[in-house]
Amino acid sequence: MVLVIEMEETRLEEERRVEQTVMLKWEPPQDSWKEFALGGAAWVLRDSEGNVLLHSRRAFTGLNNLKELKFQVLMLNRMIFAVDDDMIVGAVTRPKAWPSFKAMRADILFGLRKIEWWRIFKEVKSRNRGAFLIAQSVTRDQRLQSYVAADYPFWLQGIFENEKSLASL
Repeated sequence: MVLVIEMEETRLEEERRVEQTVMLKWEPPQDSWKEFALGGAAWVLRDSEGNVLLHSRRAFTGLNNLKELKFQVLMLNRMIFAVDDDMIVGAVTRPKAWPSFKAMRADILFGLRKIEWWRIFKEVKSRNRGAFLIAQSVTRDQRLQSYVAADYPFWLQGIFENEKSLASL
């Protein structure tokens, strides 16, 4: 019985796995998909045309370490999670290679259970600049107010508009 469950879990992992390739410029997701780009404790949600729908940053307090922070951040339908953390991506997509993160993987999968279709892949910071700069603003600029907002932050307009236009080339 346990072997059958593990085999089914492996099959589901393979279906949800996305090749981990390094891309140097932002590219929009397929039509009808949205991309949830996660950088530190900030995220940006874009549609298939490159429009920023929502963004957020969170200033966390009371957490013991960076691992807890990254876990809190990860917790919509047809979502791509572009994450800049090898450990989180590895724990979800390659559980046998990351056995010490089995509990974290179970928690992540539990958190994603209501999302019908999802993908997760490793994204380099240079391809996820907007989310990374929003997260960095918490520590660098002491912007300690958490929020969720429509569109992108005005101070990053150039970055998001530039990425959108480059993606259409």
